[in-house]
Amino acid sequence: MVQAVIYKGVKFLSLYGIDAPYLTSEIVMQHVLGVEISFIVANPTYPVPISKESEFWQLLNKRAKGYPLSHIIGKREFWSNDFIVNQDVLDPRPDSETIIETVLKYYTNKKQRLKIADFGTGTGCLLTVLLKEYQYSVGIGFEKSFKACRIAYQNLKRHNLLNRARLFSSSWTKCHMQFDLIVSNPPYIKRSKLKFLQDEVQKEPNIALDGGINGLECYTSIFVMLQKCLKKNCFAILEIGEDQSGIDKLVRSYGLAFLEYVYDLSGMKRCVVIKHV
Repeated sequence: MVQAVIYKGVKFLSLYGIDAPYLTSEIVMQHVLGVEISFIVANPTYPVPISKESEFWQLLNKRAKGYPLSHIIGKREFWSNDFIVNQDVLDPRPDSETIIETVLKYYTNKKQRLKIADFGTGTGCLLTVLLKEYQYSVGIGFEKSFKACRIAYQNLKRHNLLNRARLFSSSWTKCHMQFDLIVSNPPYIKRSKLKFLQDEVQKEPNIALDGGINGLECYTSIFVMLQKCLKKNCFAILEIGEDQSGIDKLVRSYGLAFLEYVYDLSGMKRCVVIKHV
């Protein structure tokens, strides 16, 4: 019975100290059976086919070994949309939704025909959501990882946005166009801290995490590009972490205007808003 198998999964995951073992077991079962959670709730005695139960335990074993749940089921939710993910991209995280909220604050007219750039697009989640929010806009994603670029392409296709988006499999330093809005969630973790990250985070691509010796390496190259690629009086909204708490001074040293820090729900500085004046 489906509920009985789920409870066995909970006990198994608890032995390995996995967070939210019930929710994890339930999500894996939902994925294996290809059903909505409402089906499991309404049919607790549904008999799980032997082949499906075998697949369920294979996936739970991966989770017990520290693999991210999103990589196991191949998707992650962001801004109420599902995105394809795997080991080649950084998982979309709720904290990054602060970028979307901040864009909506600065660009209140959703009918604007914005030209948007996403530096280091990864899954393409930021670009995808912004193009869905601003339906008359177009966007370009810059992603130097070819494997990540393929995932971004699949996500844009999944959300029917290929007619308004382009992807360049190259670094943002190759940008030669100008944009009304630039967003980015660049690598920002100090190199010395990488080895202390959670096991499941360490299974994500290092290229998407490593912010260099001081955690500012990517920002300095972005600021140079903002001078060239961000239109006058337009905004760039970048995600930051704890190692960039004083980045406002660096922004000003590049001749750009620092406007504000935006805090996430946990009270951490999560975004920096920059204007090209």
